[in-house]
Amino acid sequence: MKETTTVLALIKRADGNFDILLNGTLHRGEIQEEWLPHELCVRFGFCSGEYDAILREAHQIGRSKVVF
Repeated sequence: MKETTTVLALIKRADGNFDILLNGTLHRGEIQEEWLPHELCVRFGFCSGEYDAILREAHQIGRSKVVF
């Protein structure tokens, strides 16, 4: 049986909000930064250091990509 690969991308928008894409398709859009812990940690399990790394990369280069 073949395992499925999921690609999550966090995109920082020009207005300071974020979009979450799953496999290239918009999953959630226009998310305020205060709600990102709920989206990334609670929904996807990226908490603490993982969350910090994803958010840091999105702030630095405008997007972050995680394959899981």
